[in-house]
Amino acid sequence: MKIRINKSELAAALKAAGKTCSSHGNIPVLSNVRISTAEAGDSLFIDSTNLDQYTSIEVEADVVEKGEVLVPFRRFNSIAANLEGETVELESKGSKTEIRSGRFRASVEGVDVADWPQSGAEVDKCYHIEAKQLSHAIQSVISCASTDESRYILNGVFVQCVESIVSVVATDGRQLAVHSFEADWSDFDLVIPTLAADAIIDSCKGADTVEICFGVDSVEVATNFTKIWSKTIAGKFPNWRQVMPNESAMRKFPAPHKKLLGILRRVGLIADPRIGCVRLDGGADGIAVSASNAGESASEKLDCEAVEFGVSVNHDFLARMLATIDGKSVDIKVGENELPVLIEASSLKYIIMPMRK
Repeated sequence: MKIRINKSELAAALKAAGKTCSSHGNIPVLSNVRISTAEAGDSLFIDSTNLDQYTSIEVEADVVEKGEVLVPFRRFNSIAANLEGETVELESKGSKTEIRSGRFRASVEGVDVADWPQSGAEVDKCYHIEAKQLSHAIQSVISCASTDESRYILNGVFVQCVESIVSVVATDGRQLAVHSFEADWSDFDLVIPTLAADAIIDSCKGADTVEICFGVDSVEVATNFTKIWSKTIAGKFPNWRQVMPNESAMRKFPAPHKKLLGILRRVGLIADPRIGCVRLDGGADGIAVSASNAGESASEKLDCEAVEFGVSVNHDFLARMLATIDGKSVDIKVGENELPVLIEASSLKYIIMPMRK
């Protein structure tokens, strides 16, 4: 194989592929990326996998000689990121690849291309959706996904379609977010691992539409230049609808969430880092946000017309969620003390459980 490629495009493709590349030393091939030329035309594919997920990036290139090769990702990525020339030449012979750019020369040794694992299982149900809509839905909830491996079913984003209403949900048991939209899809449900969900968000950047396909235990998302396949998480996701509070018994008021976000970040600097607890006390003249820790304290008031309430919450959880919301304000719904707080913005509903300090 012999090709010429723009350095910036190569670096961007490697960055995307690197999120899937495995660092497990017991399977050497997984720490490599596969570079292969298209069957027709001047383009190449950069593929990576950790066996549970596959990523394929198509990049325009000047193909002098077709072929394929595996290269060690970390070393190749470091070299590509530090090259000064605008064009990179790659030439492979066997498992060795020579890299040239300007006066720079280097060669790296990969593994046998025959060892590259096949991509994932087949998918069948395929739909098209605007890239921004899919990306926004996942990005709105992904910060609520659990990182506790003992609760593996929560280590991802739950996608469920019931009667043409698609709900994208994530929770770690202390907070829950759900983004809903209408789509002419058949009923289904599955859990996309967080790593794959994050890769899907990246793949949507710069795309107009994406094709999303579902299989028995897999999901695939494809744009013009990127394809991501992932196994889904086996198991039954909790019935998130049962967690939703009785909204008819809650009191609602609008609040400028960007200003609240700034206050949370400032006051949260004093909160105990082990628990991240801040206190919200609402009234007709606004919301007082306060925190204390080992004799230190901080407080600041948000000017808005709120209802009477008081609750302690994790400031980091709430701040991360508010940072994903666009617009000028959100609707905050509160019940009695020690009940969840519900925040609504357009198609998003976010629930945060109160903390007992």
